[in-house]
Amino acid sequence: MMKTHIIKAMFVAAFGIAGCNLGAQWLKVEEIEPKLPLPNSNWVEIGKIRHKSSSEIKDSKISIGFECLDRDMFEPEKVYDKLAETGIKKARCQTGWGKTEKVKGVYDFKWLDDIVNNLTARGIEPYFNLGFGNAIYMGKTKTPTAVGYVPLYYGEECLNAWKNYVDALSKRYKDKVKIYEIWNEPSHIGFWLPKEPDVREYAKLIRISAEIIRKNVPDAKIGATVAGAGRPFQYEYFKNGGADCIDFFAVHSYCIIPEERHDVEVRVSRDWIERYSKGRKIEIWQTEAGFASYFPKKHFRRTITAGGEYMQAKWMLRRTILDLAAGYGLSSHFQCVDFKKGYQMGQGGAPLFGRYGVFENITYKPKKIFHVFKNLTPILDESAQPRPFFGYVSTLKAVADRLGASRLFDSAKRVETFERNGYPMFAIWLAEDVQTQMAPIANCSFNYVDGPKPLKRPVLLDPISGKVFECKKIVPEKGNVYAYLDGVPLADYPLIITDYDAVRDIIKLNK
Repeated sequence: MMKTHIIKAMFVAAFGIAGCNLGAQWLKVEEIEPKLPLPNSNWVEIGKIRHKSSSEIKDSKISIGFECLDRDMFEPEKVYDKLAETGIKKARCQTGWGKTEKVKGVYDFKWLDDIVNNLTARGIEPYFNLGFGNAIYMGKTKTPTAVGYVPLYYGEECLNAWKNYVDALSKRYKDKVKIYEIWNEPSHIGFWLPKEPDVREYAKLIRISAEIIRKNVPDAKIGATVAGAGRPFQYEYFKNGGADCIDFFAVHSYCIIPEERHDVEVRVSRDWIERYSKGRKIEIWQTEAGFASYFPKKHFRRTITAGGEYMQAKWMLRRTILDLAAGYGLSSHFQCVDFKKGYQMGQGGAPLFGRYGVFENITYKPKKIFHVFKNLTPILDESAQPRPFFGYVSTLKAVADRLGASRLFDSAKRVETFERNGYPMFAIWLAEDVQTQMAPIANCSFNYVDGPKPLKRPVLLDPISGKVFECKKIVPEKGNVYAYLDGVPLADYPLIITDYDAVRDIIKLNK
């Protein structure tokens, strides 16, 4: 009877809508705080994850987007100190040609100076998304900030003005900013105007801009980007020789289930790079992706709920770990602060937009994701590197194995692996839609093969609560070549299993 209830809990939303056609509804739901079925007879709570500020962490590949300040979407001075508490090491900043050059030939970089200097002073490396137009050279555009309007299409004066702006920008920040992502989502009609997206024209814009940047910043990293990942635009970019002047290619892959296309996106991106880069080393980056804490009705993402703060935090954990385990050069959460009213894309109007921020606008109150970032960043600092290890979550003791019960969830079990301080580190979860608020499954077992150093003192870290649990007993198989841990929970967000010595530097023991 208990096993039947467990199966039901996996597929029925915890907010009491069993039997409804979820696809036909949009529901505001009461969020349920995720709680693991720990401690138990096999696991004892021993402490908490020790937080580190951005300046205390030497390096990592975790970023939070500091976008849309070119359009004054939030007040950055209200979040600098709080952002540094998260432990993130990079922040994506949009440069705003139209905000900087309001009089022809006159540049006012003070607003951008303030951003770069404040982030740098707190141990956060700013990197630039360089893009968007300028109405003083383009005439009337559908938005006053000329979002998405491309300087290639407005004559020689405009293109030369763009070159001069790129030159002035890269000279000014040559000692502080080394990363330049050229344009934003050129494959999206809302960001490539006034014409249709054109991959050859985009490659031309990158070459023009990259030549200027590298002249001023010889060690600059230059990147291209696309809306989504594994799309025809990305393929055509590489096929048509776009790889010859970039160091990374950034994907912006939004989806309800972060695992849905991730594996194939990684494979095809790497294949295209290998086939068309002519030996040039090009990394895959993820510089914009996220899940909102609130989605309005009729949002284009077609969610079945209004979202929630724990849903957002769980989604971020899954996406960040997927990206970093796949070897991405960076994984960035969109975004730092919710947009205030007035956000526009290139076509103008007032698009329905979710609240993707780590902080609320107006109040600047931190959301749940803020606290979860503080738990995650110490775990995935420079000490943690992707490396393949064998690990498997067995649910034989937890879920009925019988004809008539769906086994589909077996294929949704994820194990992503890293090496930290010489020990294997496993992230385990079930890739269920976070909107269902799945209750964690108790009494699973985790089978693994030891890495360079054996797990003599296994611990489990919960990035949601920050709690750390120690296993009382390892069950050996085949002379300790294989082993397993009993009483392991499986949740819809990653739990981290490793050896105590792998993470002793980030554990604050209970007194």
